[in-house]
Amino acid sequence: MKPLLNSTSRQRLAQILGLALIALILYAMLSAVVLATSLVLLQKGITPDLPWISSVQKNLYMQATRSVWQSQVSCIDFDDELIYKPKIGACQFNNAEFRTTLNFSAEGRFTGQKPAGTGIAVIGDSHAMGWGVQDEETFAALLQKMAGRPVYNLAVSSYGTVREVLRLEKSGLLDKVDTIIIQYCDNDLAENRHGHVTGADENRKKFEKITTEKSGFTGLLRMIGKTYSFAFSLPFKRIRTKAQKPPEDFVPHYQALMKVLESHASLKNKRVLIFYNNGHGRGFRAYPGGQDKLLPNVEFIDASVDRADYYRLDDHMSPAGHKNTAEQLFKALGKHKQP
Repeated sequence: MKPLLNSTSRQRLAQILGLALIALILYAMLSAVVLATSLVLLQKGITPDLPWISSVQKNLYMQATRSVWQSQVSCIDFDDELIYKPKIGACQFNNAEFRTTLNFSAEGRFTGQKPAGTGIAVIGDSHAMGWGVQDEETFAALLQKMAGRPVYNLAVSSYGTVREVLRLEKSGLLDKVDTIIIQYCDNDLAENRHGHVTGADENRKKFEKITTEKSGFTGLLRMIGKTYSFAFSLPFKRIRTKAQKPPEDFVPHYQALMKVLESHASLKNKRVLIFYNNGHGRGFRAYPGGQDKLLPNVEFIDASVDRADYYRLDDHMSPAGHKNTAEQLFKALGKHKQP
């Protein structure tokens, strides 16, 4: 029986396989260089607009190097019901793209000297609290200047609507405001559906878990391995064309959100404006607009911002995004009036 390949063919196949192996080794080395370069530049706060490096930097940032505000014991105190709340005073919060000082009092994050008059309460999560911007750059502080009314920024990173409303009720500020602005986020759904554990012992365990440092040599190696795998496979993922993921349906979010609002009599005599910010590229479909049919004092508004209004790596708004949001909210305050 004759061999399937003659000697010339076998030699040619060996050469092809050898070249393929060399190419694979060179590509693997190039991926390692991209990873190392991305990490070094990230540590120096340099975020170039280069597709491969930019994507690897974002993966590194989100998975490994990003500091989380609510994990810093210098910024939060334990609360029996809310799990954690901002520590009164100043705390430093820095990441690759920003260095900020956040100042909190019993009235929430500092928005400037309060003018006279009936106020506005802002509740929400990190997007409204002002993750990545200075006190005076938050949309709450800017809105106070535009409206000439006191604005109380009670938003807290990672809160769902359940804890946001509870924090407002515990603040003692309800009698000082006639308008409440709620910044909604897609990750509020679970808390709004199921609430949160209010027992002090369970909340203490959650608090300790949030503030426990998750580091170590094993974790570092795992992070490097995952990020290298991401860097290695990224160009091939880019080659494949994928259908764009459709926006998430807002209906389940709406149902859970309205159930929360309906359960709080303290909100019934207030004007409530709701807008959403999920981070860039995560929109909703079937998002309502205007006055709500079930609760006439509730109004849904669209305060969308552009890609340029977000940080390149972080999924929170830059100062430009807060300015854009404040302008849209100011217009909404005048356009949609409670009947």
